Amino acid sequence: MIHDRGRDIVVVTDRPNYPGEENRPVGRPLCSRSHGKVWVVQGLDRPSDMVRWQYYEAETTKQDESGFGGFITPSAVMAPPHGSNPSFVIGTDGFEGGRALRLALDRDNDYRPYRVWTVDSTAGFAGNFTSDGTHAYWLDTRGRLWGANLHDGLEPAGWKGHMVDVPALIGARNAFTNTEPAVEVRQTPDGPKTHLYVTLRNYTDTGAGLRDGPTGSDGAVVALGPGGELKWYRKFGPADRLGERMASLNTAPLALISRGALIFGDVSGHIYSYALDTGQPMGGDGRPALIQPEGRAPTDRLFLLKDDEQPNTGPYNFSQVSGVGVDPAFAYGLLLVGVNYTDASGASGRLVAYRAGEAYDLRWLDEPGPLELEPGKTVALQPRLQLELTARPLAALCPGPLSVEWFLTDESGKLVRSLGTAPLPGDLAPQQPHPVPLTVALTETDPAEGQIIRVIDLPSVYALSAPHTANPKVAAARGLAAALGLPAEKSCAGAAAEVVEREGEPGPEGGLANNVLIVPYRNPQPPDEPERPGEEGGGGKMIIDDPWVAELAVPEVAEAGRPFEVGIYLGYQNNLGQDEIRVSLRLWARPAGGASPPPDVWQMVTIDKVPCCSLKPGTIPGLSAGTWEIVAEIDYPEDTRPENNRVIRRVEVLSSKPVEVGGPEGGAITD
Repeated sequence: MIHDRGRDIVVVTDRPNYPGEENRPVGRPLCSRSHGKVWVVQGLDRPSDMVRWQYYEAETTKQDESGFGGFITPSAVMAPPHGSNPSFVIGTDGFEGGRALRLALDRDNDYRPYRVWTVDSTAGFAGNFTSDGTHAYWLDTRGRLWGANLHDGLEPAGWKGHMVDVPALIGARNAFTNTEPAVEVRQTPDGPKTHLYVTLRNYTDTGAGLRDGPTGSDGAVVALGPGGELKWYRKFGPADRLGERMASLNTAPLALISRGALIFGDVSGHIYSYALDTGQPMGGDGRPALIQPEGRAPTDRLFLLKDDEQPNTGPYNFSQVSGVGVDPAFAYGLLLVGVNYTDASGASGRLVAYRAGEAYDLRWLDEPGPLELEPGKTVALQPRLQLELTARPLAALCPGPLSVEWFLTDESGKLVRSLGTAPLPGDLAPQQPHPVPLTVALTETDPAEGQIIRVIDLPSVYALSAPHTANPKVAAARGLAAALGLPAEKSCAGAAAEVVEREGEPGPEGGLANNVLIVPYRNPQPPDEPERPGEEGGGGKMIIDDPWVAELAVPEVAEAGRPFEVGIYLGYQNNLGQDEIRVSLRLWARPAGGASPPPDVWQMVTIDKVPCCSLKPGTIPGLSAGTWEIVAEIDYPEDTRPENNRVIRRVEVLSSKPVEVGGPEGGAITD
């Protein structure tokens, strides 16, 4: 629907018959065309007017720049006006892969449609278009992500073309999907940044078995950051299956921004909740955002079927009537999802609604500066907190008692001792600053430098946060909760909960991070110079200069003689003020029985100091059949922790022909 100059203009598309469809319903006249049309209809908004229309059609070949193909995708997205003419992007399918077209409607010629730009893809459209307001995004059936600027059709900023090969990013040889990407636009100091989330119904690391069985192979979920860079991914497998049924994913993802959660479903009747951001790039991070009524322990996976029900499969291995078959949606506090099942009475389905509940935000208003503490000398603090995002007092939101806890830790956040607990009043009203006083003095056994950490409602921060959070404040709170042995249960029963993400709060998990107040302290003694391990002297502060190999992502199986992709995740921490480091990196493969590394395969790479890791893609050349070990290792002579410089992962290399197991093989690394 396009509203222009006070008129409603309806844009619809048609398509020819699919094979075998000619007699459904009986008597339906056959379409004489082998291609679809875009119809521009006027007059439906004014019953007294005569309805009139124009249409767009073109040759069914990509050799014609205006070619329109055989079938029409089920959606379109609005584009900026072309001059003064309204315009939109629509897709055409069914000939030599898909094609995205920007069409505009000529105001001066009764809204006649005409072409503005064309972007061609190499496979058919998987689902609908989505948009961040600047670009259109879509997936093809091979799981590759496409993007185009709505104005000029150019590739998105930072992309190396119009397409991101999502299966290759996760080490898969082939993939299939029939969904569309979820779009999240984040406001940052550098302007808006787009994050995209993709579900692959099926993937295969070897190229075999992609569409085998009633639902195809297992699925995967992939998160991409600005510039199309990989953030994290999760390949589903045997542990996620329901009996013999593969863990194929069956819905488009839903980015539930306020909860920091990505929601999607599988063919077996499970609905999943994963964190939008994580410090664990390989495997992702379950986000405990789903909860049963009156429960206190959120979960990241719910089974939507009853004891006497089985997930439906559908007539084809790509059928969306399998299991959770309706894309999740969120509106008016309800998370809605549809599930298909069979029972003794036959095949059926139902719509399931979960109340997302009332979100509130308890946050610190003040942030005291660093303290100077001495043994025996008391210092008083009185930071204020406030209840926000609600109109009800605290006890009405959460009958259970909530409290503020504070702790003394060392510089790294390791718990030294608890400093006390202060219950919050049940009549705490919204928008009313509430002071929480604290007096603290060092003991002789406390570290000379450390932190005073105060956490509002630590149990809820622990229960609602991602296990591998990339937010340092939330990570500090989780470390304290784990040290205390707290269960992952929030303080409020049911669906009332602390907001996870909040606009204006540094993320990820900014709505939880504002529950955490970290105040550094030091004992004002003359500072000692840092020293490296093994240096003479004493009493100095130990230098940390530690690059490490965080993870090595490899396929479970590979095909003999064919190269395959791997992902090397490198981390770096230091207390020298360095933002990056250059190290030597070596990627190689050896038979499981062992072998020496090949010579001259070291390469220099840069590791940034970021909350988690820098990703370096690598390629292993074709290996012979057998069990191989893939080795990623770094070398840095000044490393203060050289023991974390190597990761080894195993890969089964399969072949239909028996071949001899070879020696060590070098790999290629892309910096």
